[in-house]
Parts: sequence; C-alpha cells; structure tokens
Amino acid sequence: MIVTCTNCEKKYTVDEKKFKQKTVQFKCRACNTVFTVEKPVLSYESVEYSEDISVSMEKEGEDRIKFGLYHKSILLMLFVSLVPVGLFFVATYIETGNRVKTNTQILMQQATAGLIDHIDEWVDKNKRMLETVSRLASVTSLDTDEQTIVLRTIHEQYPWMYLAFTLDKNGMNLARNDGKALRDYSDRKYFKDIKNGKAFSWQTLIGKTSKKPALVLAVPIMSGGEMVGVLAAAMTTEVISQSVAKWSKGKTGFAFLVDEKNKVIAHQVKAYVLEEKSLSDHPVFSLSLGKESGFGEFVDTAGEHNIASFKKNAMGWNIVVQQGKSEAYATLKKFQRYILLVFSFTLGIVTLIAWFAARGISRPILEMADAATRMSLGDFDVRINIKSRDEIGMLAKSIIRMQTSLAYAMKRLKQK
Repeated sequence: MIVTCTNCEKKYTVDEKKFKQKTVQFKCRACNTVFTVEKPVLSYESVEYSEDISVSMEKEGEDRIKFGLYHKSILLMLFVSLVPVGLFFVATYIETGNRVKTNTQILMQQATAGLIDHIDEWVDKNKRMLETVSRLASVTSLDTDEQTIVLRTIHEQYPWMYLAFTLDKNGMNLARNDGKALRDYSDRKYFKDIKNGKAFSWQTLIGKTSKKPALVLAVPIMSGGEMVGVLAAAMTTEVISQSVAKWSKGKTGFAFLVDEKNKVIAHQVKAYVLEEKSLSDHPVFSLSLGKESGFGEFVDTAGEHNIASFKKNAMGWNIVVQQGKSEAYATLKKFQRYILLVFSFTLGIVTLIAWFAARGISRPILEMADAATRMSLGDFDVRINIKSRDEIGMLAKSIIRMQTSLAYAMKRLKQK
C-alpha cells in the first residue's frame, strides 16, 4: 500500500496487513508532519494481523549499485577483446624482434665474411705469384743481375709492391728492384719462419725502406730440394685499407683488421695504422678469444653498447665489423613505437565500443527498475520506452502488462 504525506506529498510503502485499527497515524520523515491514513477496504473477509504495527518506509532511489551489470559488461568485453589482441601484439613483437636481430646478425656476418674473403684472395694472389717466380731459373741461380731484372718486372706488373727482393740463406740481400743498398734482413720474422722450414710467411711492420706500415710476404727459393734463399715482396697496406677502412654502415658502423698479434693493419683511424696500434684491450676480443668467428655484444670505453661480428683467416688476422646497438636495431625501435601506437588505438576503440555496448545493456534494465520502483509507490503512469526485440524487450513488455494489470486492480479496489 502507498501512503502520501498531506504536506509534502512524500510517498511511502507500508504493509496494510499490519493495520490493527481503522485509522493509523504516520509521521513524515521529510517534513515531520503527522497525518492519518485509513485502513483500506479488502475484498476478502478475514486477514490475520501481527501484533507489531511497525511500518516500512523506503525512500525512492535509496539503493546504490556498487559493481553492477554495467561495470561487469565493460570488464568482460575488454577482457574478451583485449586478451587475444594483446597476445597477438606480444607474439608479433617477439617474432619481429627476433627476426630483426637475426637479420642484422646475418648481414654483419656476411659483411665480415666478404671482407675477409677479399683479403684472403688478395694475399693468395700475391703468394701464388711469388711462388711461381721463386721457381724461375733466373731466381734459383742466385745471380744478382738476373734476379734484379725479375724483381723489377714484378714491381712493374704489381705496382703496389714497392719493394721486391731476395735474400740468401743467411738473411742478406742478394738483389732488389729499387737499386738501393743491400741490407741485412736476418732479424725479420718472415725470414726466420722460412729458414725454419715454413713454405710461406708474412709480417706486418714499419718498412725499413718506406718508413710506412707495410706487409711483407715471403716464400723460399728452393734448389735441389733445399732452401737456398728467400723471395719477398713488401707492399703498403693501402690496398687492404681501401676495402676495410672504407666499409661503413650508418653513423656508427665500421670495420677494422688486425694481425695475429692484434696490431692494426687497416682502420678508419689512420693514426692507428701508422703507429701499428695494438687493440688487444678492445672489448670485442674478449668475445673472439679462442674462436675463429662469431657474433656478440660488448660495451666500449664510453659505455655505449655495440654489436660486432668477427672472423679470423688462415694467417691469424682478425676482421671485425661493429656498429652501435641502438642504431643497428633502430628498425626494431620504430616497430616498437608502431606496435604501442596501434595497441593504444585499439585499446581506445575497444573501450569505447565496450562502454556503448554495456550502456545499451544496463540502461534499459535501470529504466525498468526505476519504473518498477515508481509503480511500487503507486505511480502507474510511468512510461517504459523500450522497443528492442531481444530478451530485454520481452521483459519490458511483461512489466508494461503488469503495470496495466496493477493499475486496473487498484482502480477496482478504489471503486469498492
């Protein structure tokens, strides 16, 4: 039963079965007005009443939903939508990251292999030429004049060999192409190697003649199955430097070549080449220790992270190709930003759709709940404007039919 304050028209819901007298007085909670309500006339004869005359009075909209269907719908839609999308983005990011790193490593290793192959080919070309010349009769004869003619021909055909010369088995000059005074080369490593039985030797040094960084290749002069002398050629390292020192990638990528003692043969810093600087303390050699080739990451003296590929050749020379890590993986960084941007956009779109969808579900339910509350207070004129053809629409039609039935029943009760 609905009772209304005569002063402020505040409505309250009371249980008419607990009316013990014909009239009952109530005190309005809103304005403190005392008003009298008559016991309603019932269409049935006997009703048992409780001794307790307490009245239940509820304010409209007193209940508050803390975590309702609206919030649950949004969370469910976000979970269902974003979990697969998030997993897809994570998987794509990991796969792309691995692919970029693998491709970068392959490219650097290919560059390293290409440079070392070029160097080996160049050295082998000069070696084979010296071996061929060492077997000529004019050379094995150890005749100085005949050897001088051959040595000058070598210089003419191979201009990068600024000095071609022969030594006897004691290390003394027999002949040379430049016509300068004969020298004692018995202290040179390449001579000692050949004297000790090696078929080929080399040495990087500062030339006695050129006073510049040089590479000397040497082969034995054999006669009657015995070593009777040495044929050697000194050449500048510029030919090697042109292919190694000029290699670059981006702003931080470069290559350098060191000999078996880690002394610089080719480097983009010319001063390192001129002074035959030792790079034994370079961090990359801690990666290459005991390895013929490889790829890794190191931190330089400036604290910058770098990646490097290295490879040794048969002569023990080590070619290194290195680049700053941040620059080498710049493509990956761009992809990271792209992934985050797309995921943020997707998150915004999904959240917006979830908000509208959840609102579309919860709003008609709240509207029907409000209508039911008003009807419980005796307001049967409330309109329910829900025209959807789903389950919510069916529920709305049922409440509308109940509203009509209750209004008709109340009208009949008032008439009696």
